[in-house]
Amino acid sequence: MKYVMKNKVLPSLPLIFLFLTLKAEIIEKRDVINLYINNGNSTHFEGAVTYVNDGDTIEVKRNDTGQTVKIRLLGINTPEERHQDESGHWIYDPEPYAVEAFNYTYNLVYNKTVTIYTASDQTYQTDPYGRILGVVVSGKRVLNIELLREGLAKRLFYNENPIIKFEQWVKAEGSARKRRINLWSHYHQNRIVITEVYPDPPGNETGTGEEFIEIKNFGKKPVNLKNWLFMMDRDTHYRQLTLNDFILNPGEVCVVSTVDEQTFRNLFPSMPSNAKYLKSEDEFYFSNNPHPVEQRIFYLVTPEKYIEEVLTFSLDWFDGVRNGGKSLHRANFREIEYGSIDANSPDKSLFYADNPDPGVVQ
Repeated sequence: MKYVMKNKVLPSLPLIFLFLTLKAEIIEKRDVINLYINNGNSTHFEGAVTYVNDGDTIEVKRNDTGQTVKIRLLGINTPEERHQDESGHWIYDPEPYAVEAFNYTYNLVYNKTVTIYTASDQTYQTDPYGRILGVVVSGKRVLNIELLREGLAKRLFYNENPIIKFEQWVKAEGSARKRRINLWSHYHQNRIVITEVYPDPPGNETGTGEEFIEIKNFGKKPVNLKNWLFMMDRDTHYRQLTLNDFILNPGEVCVVSTVDEQTFRNLFPSMPSNAKYLKSEDEFYFSNNPHPVEQRIFYLVTPEKYIEEVLTFSLDWFDGVRNGGKSLHRANFREIEYGSIDANSPDKSLFYADNPDPGVVQ
């Protein structure tokens, strides 16, 4: 049916409704994109997803060039499905939630046309393996953010990529942490908690063994730390905490650093004799000037590769004094971290700055 007014033919009401709906969807999609990326620093292209390698890597046939390119989802890391053995052969041995992350990505984007947003500055366009670092948008959904929000990925920033609005990445991951879903579902299951961290000894950041992590068993059962793992800052793979039996009984405190025990006790003579000490299997040191600063993160992981504990902190929480000889103590052992380290972070209330005293939990 058509409507006539002053000799003009007007479009039918269904056509007007369709036009308004499409316009609203375009505006909504634009608003969604602007929420998560700095559009002025980005460029984009469209293409069909032809292959899903894993949860955070896909292949896209570009509409503009016809070339098939590999896309590494920017700002996140999903669990690995495979690893290489000593001979270089790939072994299918999925980490927890790796299959779920793959399925989520596959179901959302495979065989669909997506838009890839990447930095307009070529410096930030690819990773060390030549893959395009991109934010993948399907319809009105941002795949990178969806994976974080579903607890199927954790943050991973290769560098301070100018298109990421970091605070939104933090909020998406924080949502999954608070709900304790998927990657975060085993948080504190063994009741092993990081109680103190000393990341920035005055005058030097690495090499002396002064940096340490302190943990305590708040549970009711002994925990063997053998084959436990850790991940720091921008690592994509876990490293060994210890290969030997190391029992942490209920109520016991353990200090972890990188030198032998006697050297460490000489550095901190006030450390109680009953506090245990563990020299980590792999060297570690904190990246005290990470880019972005939101990447100062430490994960403690069980042998089954479930995340037991995570610590996200800012040097500015140390009474605002960097290199001031302060350590960071955990004041609230039960509350889950949100994952933000800015000046107004809700996590800041979980910690307080004080002089380093390894082996003493206040």
